[in-house]
Amino acid sequence: MKTTVVPAQITSVEDRIAGNLSFKQLILMITPVFVSTALFILLPPFTKYQLYKVIISVTFALLCFTLALRVKGKLVIEWIIMLSHYNLRPRFYVFNKNSGSSRSITPKPKKQIVDKEVKESKSPLLPKLAFTTGEILNFENALGNPNADLHFIRSKKGGLRVHIKKVK
Repeated sequence: MKTTVVPAQITSVEDRIAGNLSFKQLILMITPVFVSTALFILLPPFTKYQLYKVIISVTFALLCFTLALRVKGKLVIEWIIMLSHYNLRPRFYVFNKNSGSSRSITPKPKKQIVDKEVKESKSPLLPKLAFTTGEILNFENALGNPNADLHFIRSKKGGLRVHIKKVK
């Protein structure tokens, strides 16, 4: 027995049941018959002819026949479903990486305890500078000088080295 793989494009083709009508179209065209019968039996006066029953049945039949029409290869009801899905989607996608959802929140220590610890330590909290204030001022003056020969060298790890040759 020979087996073959059926491509996905072929499996999505609708089967034609009667002439050029698909199964969905036939269901849409048969539905008004059953709905009209149910209206005739269930609405008062029961099983008797009334004008309002005929008007409801005819409008429902016209609606179903309209939904069974094809436009650009798709049924009108499929176009309506597709457009409603599109219109009901959210308009904006908002992503906030700082949102609190799905995070475990740890309580922060109170300020009073932190202040007491700072007063007790009595050590300077500022980091030690690598350069003195005079060296920083000389560097800034050299940067502002148009005669300064500046070279910027990048390292492989992402560092930046600034070399200033003699300023005349």
